[in-house]
Amino acid sequence: MEQHAADPVQNSAEEFRSSFAPGGIEANYRANFAEGHIQSLEETRKQTSQTGTYEFKGARLLKYSGAALDSNDTLELEFDLQGKVLVAKAGDKEASQEQIIAIRDRAHSLRSHAVAQHDVKGHEKP
Repeated sequence: MEQHAADPVQNSAEEFRSSFAPGGIEANYRANFAEGHIQSLEETRKQTSQTGTYEFKGARLLKYSGAALDSNDTLELEFDLQGKVLVAKAGDKEASQEQIIAIRDRAHSLRSHAVAQHDVKGHEKP
């Protein structure tokens, strides 16, 4: 693919906003892209106003910080590039396997939606 200096799509950081309801939990989100790849995503869940921040390396979730899906706990999750859990805190205790799986699933759904929507919007540009 030929790249032109005047083509800003692949050369700059950009922000994309949308909404989605994975698992029936509706959220507004802001995804940050750099060089065409998603770097991070911040969501605000509509019914509860709870927030969460996801950090990605390619398709891999590296970090989540924010509200749990099943409680008022604040989750802190970190993963290595192979997906191994490095940190899993829920408030002052260890996060459950169910909480980790729920956040991974939600991260995957939100990321997929953001990338697809971002790609569609990118193709609409002249």
